[in-house]
Amino acid sequence: MNVSTLIVYALWSAVAGALIPVMASFNGTLGRTTGAPFHAAVIAVGVAFVVALMTLLVSRAPTPSLEQLGAAPKFAYFGGIAMAFYALTVTFVTPKFGVGNVVICVVVAQLIMSSLIDQFGLFGAPVYAIDLKRAAGLGLLAVGAALVALK
Repeated sequence: MNVSTLIVYALWSAVAGALIPVMASFNGTLGRTTGAPFHAAVIAVGVAFVVALMTLLVSRAPTPSLEQLGAAPKFAYFGGIAMAFYALTVTFVTPKFGVGNVVICVVVAQLIMSSLIDQFGLFGAPVYAIDLKRAAGLGLLAVGAALVALK
């Protein structure tokens, strides 16, 4: 991968990451103001579906065949369940726990889980061992998260 592509992907990922607390805040606000957090999560996921569908239509990406869809490992379809769980969670928990607390817990869990996926090559991912430096970083992250979340 060339450097300019790497930079584009890094910036794109950073923007997506920066939007996670914004999404948690918006979903929490919608759930709190309507008094219906689970309905608000469905609305948020519905809006996401419409945006993803519009992106698909505009991109004119080729449609995978039924054979290709059937060849995908069954666990790959769990992503939709995980997305729904996340949307429901942030919509319900954020107004009660705070945006910062929710997001710090999400970030710590993401880094720990992604490190475990890398360590064991789960779900077909390439193996990247957790070395001492990475383990120390995860430990410091957990300590930092506790300091940020505790009042």
